[in-house]
Amino acid sequence: MTATTTARLQGQLAHHSALPLRATLGSAMLYHGITKLQPEGLEQTSQVFEKLGIKPGRTWARLTGWTEVAAGVLSLLGIGTRVAAVSVLVTQAVAIAKVHGPNGFDIQQGGYEYNLSLIAAALGLLLGGPGAVSVHEALHPQKRPRLTRLPWRREVSPRRELLTQLLA
Repeated sequence: MTATTTARLQGQLAHHSALPLRATLGSAMLYHGITKLQPEGLEQTSQVFEKLGIKPGRTWARLTGWTEVAAGVLSLLGIGTRVAAVSVLVTQAVAIAKVHGPNGFDIQQGGYEYNLSLIAAALGLLLGGPGAVSVHEALHPQKRPRLTRLPWRREVSPRRELLTQLLA
């Protein structure tokens, strides 16, 4: 492969790099959100929140569960990805501050290792957006290298483009 071919291939693949992040983060958040909303999970989460001083525990448990479900679905679909990423950042920052931080880094000791991984994935999506393989891309195609460009691309105003990118 020549240097030009390699660079072109890397550029094309870079537009797809968000897909594994979205799939991993989205499925993790969806799983944990659904778990919190199940009767047993809701009761346990409510009790934990009350003990941590997050009151009313049941209300915050429901809100957290639905936030995680929404973040998971949005991440998996690749629409509202940045909003989902901010939701993950907030929920995981609270989880570290209130639960896992005092236990140190090691996940086997109840630490924040896993939360930090979710934060890293969310930051990647916040900075990079949903990528080429996403509902957002299907609705608002971007100029991309030839293999990833969609045929129905049309020109949009700079203001609309900015709004589109913020909501990606």
